[in-house]
Amino acid sequence: MKPRHLAGIVLTLISIIGCIGPQPDEVLLPRTEISLTVKGETIMEFDPLTCQIGYSSERNEFRLASDKLANWLVFRSDATPADVGQEVKASLEYTSKKDIIKHDDLAFSVEKTGPDGTTWLWNKEKKIGIIIKVLQ
Repeated sequence: MKPRHLAGIVLTLISIIGCIGPQPDEVLLPRTEISLTVKGETIMEFDPLTCQIGYSSERNEFRLASDKLANWLVFRSDATPADVGQEVKASLEYTSKKDIIKHDDLAFSVEKTGPDGTTWLWNKEKKIGIIIKVLQ
């Protein structure tokens, strides 16, 4: 096999591997509403008519729940996520269509912040994107 062909194959494989699964610029950053996405699927999204949000700065805990508590999520981090590039360790618990899912000790990077306390976080390993609002 000619080196030129081998180089082309290697570059193609690198491109494919690098693009496996959803990326934050595709599924997280374009969003504007408080929400949770897992592997590109929207699990929960804030609707001000049917949901409530809460934030505890003492516990670095964000909560989102539907009024009837049929769907909810709890995000707890080791620090207040505030700066782009910051990494926080967090636990995440949420309802799925058929179960309660819990993840501990996940690394989330702050991808974007807004002036109103809205924070976009991404976990690369599990492809989890969450938008929270740090309430004052």
